[in-house]
Amino acid sequence: MRRRELVAGLLGGGLLLGGGAVALTDGPSLFDDDLPEGNDPIEIEAIEARGSEAGTRTVPDDEEATVLTFFATTCESCAEKMPNLAEAATTLEAEPINFVSVTAEPVGDNVPESAVVEWFEDHGGDWTVAHDSGSELSVAYDGIPYPKTAVVDTAGRVWWEHTGTATTDELVSGIEGALEDAAEHTDA
Repeated sequence: MRRRELVAGLLGGGLLLGGGAVALTDGPSLFDDDLPEGNDPIEIEAIEARGSEAGTRTVPDDEEATVLTFFATTCESCAEKMPNLAEAATTLEAEPINFVSVTAEPVGDNVPESAVVEWFEDHGGDWTVAHDSGSELSVAYDGIPYPKTAVVDTAGRVWWEHTGTATTDELVSGIEGALEDAAEHTDA
């Protein structure tokens, strides 16, 4: 009987301490499975454009967080969001973060690469622009409906996402909050 009481007491004390740790840290603890799930690295094809070099790009980046924005050149909401995203990128240029805009349109088949470049540059893009020809990245990060923006850490975990148009302030606030959350939960 004493052994059962001892085990029950130890378990109860452990739960109390664990709960106290959660209350004090306001975040995940050893008992918390609330961290976002990560995604494996996926290669996409970057396009030569202003701020973008042609070649293979891997998401997530293994050194810095990434702001992913999924778009289509035929999407009016995407065209509305891009200038605000450009302002947000300028505002956040001191942050350790990459901006990557991705289209799953059939670039090279039905959509000329030049049309993507023209659309991207006309709407303020000045960072990596790429196409996801097999839609692998779009599926992994739930990139539809457009425009979808997500902040992804180096482990491929999404810390913030937004679908539709957004003001510059909304984007900056969401991205900064995501960077803080990711740093708080991954540095522990």
